[in-house]
Amino acid sequence: MLGSLNAAPSLILHSVLVSTMEKVTRAFIALFLVSVMPTISILFTYSWSESELQGQIFFVFAKLWYILIPVYWIYRIEESRLMFGETNYNGMAESLISGIIMFVVIAVIFLLFGETIDVELMKLEIGATGLLNLPLFIVGMIYWITINSLVEELVFRQFIGDRLLEITEREYITVFFSAAIFTCHHTVLLSLYFDPWQNALASLGIFIAGVTWSVLWLRHRSLFVCWLSHAIADLAVFGIAYLILF
Repeated sequence: MLGSLNAAPSLILHSVLVSTMEKVTRAFIALFLVSVMPTISILFTYSWSESELQGQIFFVFAKLWYILIPVYWIYRIEESRLMFGETNYNGMAESLISGIIMFVVIAVIFLLFGETIDVELMKLEIGATGLLNLPLFIVGMIYWITINSLVEELVFRQFIGDRLLEITEREYITVFFSAAIFTCHHTVLLSLYFDPWQNALASLGIFIAGVTWSVLWLRHRSLFVCWLSHAIADLAVFGIAYLILF
C-alpha cells in the first residue's frame, strides 16, 4: 500500500512529461509544415517549374496550405479563435507609430538607393505575373496591403509565433525565430530582383519589421494591431513598386 502511494507522484510526473513531449512534438510538426511552405512556393513558381500554369496552381495550393492548417489548428486543436483583439489606446498608438516609422524608413532608403535598382530586370521578372498591367497591379496592391498582410499576421504571429512560444517557452527566442522564418521567403523572392547587397539590406529591414510585429503580438495578442502596422509598411512598398514599374 505504501509503495503504491509512493509511486503515485512518479506516475503523475511521468504522465505530465509524456503529455508535454507529445504537445511539443505535435507543435513542432505543425510549425515545420507551415513555415517551409512560403519558401517552397516561391522556389517552385520561379525556379523549379518551367510551366507558368503549374506555378500558378502551386501558388494557390501553397496559399491554401499555409492558411488552412493554422486555421484548423487554432479552432480544432487549440479550440481557440482568431485573435483580432480589442483595440486600446496603447495598442493603436504602437501600431500606428511603428507603421509610420517603417513607411518613412522605406521611403528614405528608396530615395537613397533607388537609382541602383535594375528596373529592366525587375520588369522582366514581374512581366510573367501580369502585374505590369496597371489595373491588375492595382488589384494586386489592394490585395497585398489589405488581405495578404492580415494572412501573414495570422500565419507568422498567431500560429508560428505561438507554436514557437509553446516549444521554447521563451519570448525572445519566439520573437527572433518568428521574424527569421518570416524573412526567409522574402529573401528568396527578393534575390530574383536585387543584387546581394540590396537583398541583404531589404532582408534586414524585413527582419526588423518581423521582430516589431512579433513584439506587438506578444504585447497585445491582437492581429488587428499587428496588421495595421504591417499594412502601413506595405503601402510604402507597393507605392514604390508603382513608381518603379509605371
